[in-house]
Amino acid sequence: MTSSEPDNTDSTGGPYWRARRQLALAARQLNESLISADIPPEQALELSDELSRLAASLSDLPQVSGLMDMVGRRPQDGIDTIMGEFVAMAGRSHPCSPDLTWHAEPHQIRGTVTFSQAFEGPPGHVHGGWVAGILDHLMGMTHVHMGQPGMTSGLTVRYLKPTPLRQIIAISAVAEELDERRTEVKAEMRCGETITATASAIFVRVDRARFGIESP
Repeated sequence: MTSSEPDNTDSTGGPYWRARRQLALAARQLNESLISADIPPEQALELSDELSRLAASLSDLPQVSGLMDMVGRRPQDGIDTIMGEFVAMAGRSHPCSPDLTWHAEPHQIRGTVTFSQAFEGPPGHVHGGWVAGILDHLMGMTHVHMGQPGMTSGLTVRYLKPTPLRQIIAISAVAEELDERRTEVKAEMRCGETITATASAIFVRVDRARFGIESP
């Protein structure tokens, strides 16, 4: 995890990752259709059988036990790329993540996120857990881009307005070092000119070896 991690709007990465991202996109579209379609019971059962068969076919492929296992299988990519593809909440190749893009600047990250109906909480708006999760993810990536891995030791989220579905939401996070071990990161979500949520967190630096990551 270093400041050299590529911008996640990058469409490159070779055929393996382009194919994985395309597969994730198809899975997200399926998730959305399962949520938005009024499916008759008999068709729901047919689809269930079809998806179970597909899942069974995937189980016949080599299985990966986690991020570090994937790093071992694809050492040419490294932990930064693997996390960018598969980390929970916002991995580019993760089938359950929302449509999130971002780019890094010195000590800050800016981007956008669009939440589909699959992320609905209050009618027409995003579930608060996803608001908090995306803000936490963005703040964590901001900390990573300062050159140190870390973990959230405290997180505060303020919900100022409901965050709407199906609209481009601007997100940003800014980091400030407090001391040699702690970094404070603040973030916000905006829909147009309206701030819908803010967050602040303290990240504590950790030894890369605790994650099985070799030092640079």
